[in-house]
Amino acid sequence: MMVVLLLFGFVSLTQGTVITVNNTAPRLDVNGNIVNGHDGPTIQFEENGPFYYYGMEYGLCQEPPNRGCDQTPDHCGFHPNHNISIWKSNTLASGSWEYVGSAVEVDKRPAGIVYRPQILYNKKTQLYVLWWNYVSAATVGSRVDEYKGSYHGYAVATAPAPEGPFTVVNNLVNVTRLAKGPGDYALFSDDDGTGYLVYSASYWMSIERLTDDYLNSSGVPATYGNNTAPGGTFPTYFVEAPAMFKRGDIYYILFGHCCCYCYQGSGIMVWTASKPLGPWHAQGGNVACHNASQSMSLDFTAAIEAEPTAGQGCLYNGSTQVSATRAQQNYVIQAPGTDGETVFLWTGDRWQQSPDGLKGHDPQTVLELSFNEDGSVKPVYWVDAFKVDLAV
Repeated sequence: MMVVLLLFGFVSLTQGTVITVNNTAPRLDVNGNIVNGHDGPTIQFEENGPFYYYGMEYGLCQEPPNRGCDQTPDHCGFHPNHNISIWKSNTLASGSWEYVGSAVEVDKRPAGIVYRPQILYNKKTQLYVLWWNYVSAATVGSRVDEYKGSYHGYAVATAPAPEGPFTVVNNLVNVTRLAKGPGDYALFSDDDGTGYLVYSASYWMSIERLTDDYLNSSGVPATYGNNTAPGGTFPTYFVEAPAMFKRGDIYYILFGHCCCYCYQGSGIMVWTASKPLGPWHAQGGNVACHNASQSMSLDFTAAIEAEPTAGQGCLYNGSTQVSATRAQQNYVIQAPGTDGETVFLWTGDRWQQSPDGLKGHDPQTVLELSFNEDGSVKPVYWVDAFKVDLAV
């Protein structure tokens, strides 16, 4: 007898390994509720072990249309009490996600509005190392305003197990461009255990090697071919939301133009290197920003009739292209395929597309990345649903 399970917009077959990814439905937990999780990574730390998802809870406030990152009177999406929540699933299937708990209690972490958690397992220290980005509060006259601060940087907590408990060990990571206001970022651990940080600051992206314990930056920078922007960064401006991974002997970094809670979604620019610190080279073009005729047939109906944020995402610099993902890049999940190869599942947050208008119910897009023989990433196009064979 074959039983069908639903979860995370995925459908899995308990007697097989065929997973159907459904991008027209939000991901659900084991109780049939929409998973309130965004930004973070989905990682299988051990072979045949569960997948863990570390996501931001952005609250169940009613999100007004057409605002993007413009703050509203109730600061929907910008509350300092948002949790970094831990979820787990054995299959990645929609309906299989089990809530584990909050990674770090709000009163035990540096005060501020938190975004984009990332996690690595450190083989040397045998600790799970959790990072997050946060906006610190500002002093306005004689009072502290939690909503008027600026990007402060990254904090770090560690735990002996993926489900915690996590303890804050570093309130502010010493990244090289700290004064520039570090924003979106990604963590990467190489086969030899060396860790790396790719992050944006002042809308420019760069890479640094981490210390051996992953608690700080070593300050050792990357190189970017013969076309490095001032300050030692990628030569592409107004970018954020990076992801870094390795496939075979090639290292990849993907990011797009800024899309702060923007409805229209962003693109995917691809950079590759033979070493984590480069030199990095641009693949060229944008694999997810296309002409309108190449866009998607989106059946998912959002409760908010939002409009694009001008100049962001695929609309940057006067472009009229549209995002094939209708999402801002989040993370690239690596899952075991039944053929022995790794399956690379691109994920992105679909801002202002909640089915019930609640911010915390904004869904995600999941698409499988495909590669040419030379390792370059093929163009990405929207699909309502697709099947993938996973060894889970």
